[in-house]
Amino acid sequence: MEAIDTRAKKGIRVYLERRGFEILEEGWAHGGDFIARDEDELVFVHCQVTQNGGEGFPEEDADRTALERLAAAYLAEHLDSEDIRIRFDVVSMLIVGESRALLRHHLNALGTL
Repeated sequence: MEAIDTRAKKGIRVYLERRGFEILEEGWAHGGDFIARDEDELVFVHCQVTQNGGEGFPEEDADRTALERLAAAYLAEHLDSEDIRIRFDVVSMLIVGESRALLRHHLNALGTL
């Protein structure tokens, strides 16, 4: 599954870049997440990948506490005095074949809109 995960993360990265995201970090602290800029926002992107086993998309439960800790650590290390809005997105990928996948992108997944 390692090769599939690697290809999936590359596909997610391409998707984000095509949507105008500037990827700042990949796998910065714990694995395959992305830290990116989307216009004037710093975005922490949590990725979930699964192969089609009939269950559909992976569960989209993002661990709020873990993501907030990651954001705090990143901000403490990388931003000195800049005020910036942050957001947490979740990208779920369901691999349905050798070269096919479905992707779902939840903007501001931890928000309360």
